[in-house]
Amino acid sequence: MLAVIHDVTAQRKTEELRREFVANVSHELRTPLTNIRSYAETLAESGPLPEDTQRGFLQVILNESDRMTRIVQDLLTLSRLDSGRAELNLNRFSLETALQDLYQAVRMEAQRRGHVLELALEPGLPDIVADRERILQVMMNVVSNSIKYTPDGGRIRISAGHRGAFAWVEVSDNGIGIPPEDRPRIFERFYRVDKARSRESGGTGLGLSIAKEIIERHEGLICIVDREGPGLTLRLELKIEGPDHGE
Repeated sequence: MLAVIHDVTAQRKTEELRREFVANVSHELRTPLTNIRSYAETLAESGPLPEDTQRGFLQVILNESDRMTRIVQDLLTLSRLDSGRAELNLNRFSLETALQDLYQAVRMEAQRRGHVLELALEPGLPDIVADRERILQVMMNVVSNSIKYTPDGGRIRISAGHRGAFAWVEVSDNGIGIPPEDRPRIFERFYRVDKARSRESGGTGLGLSIAKEIIERHEGLICIVDREGPGLTLRLELKIEGPDHGE
């Protein structure tokens, strides 16, 4: 009897999450569609408009189209991960080189915001077995979030090391951080602490969900590190010898 009650409760929870997810998808797509339609109707029905105004309206339409594209791409990525169709391309590669590539890729974005970007790698960082492209996707998402949500002139630190059978990477900043009550939900799909600010920055609300799925497919861990002071630290842990390898 208890097993039946548990199964029914789990089924209801799954159905509730599914309805919430569908509602969130509908809302996220409806907003840019509404904006595109509004600006397109204005261009079509308002008669001649100043050239600067036309360009501004067209830029909004392009931006909202790009936003919809990002949402759809992220949804497709999550769908492939959920269904197991996103196979991992496992190879041994240099984690040190991958992090140096990441640093170079985000350095200009950080400089535009006046941030100090640090890369601190422990000596003897091992090569790891993982899907290099997917792991870089995760780390790019985490670092980009730090850059976006840290006020101009902040400090962002990418550090890495290894302990036992695991390699770890931490991304820390002195930005706005996340309130304790919101921390358990940051990996939920479409969850945003500050919805308006996230949309303004171009976020889809799916990046950390995708990151969690990718890391879990690698049998790794992604979590918030509790530390004193402002900002946020996210930690990734990966098996050096890859998934399916004993600890």
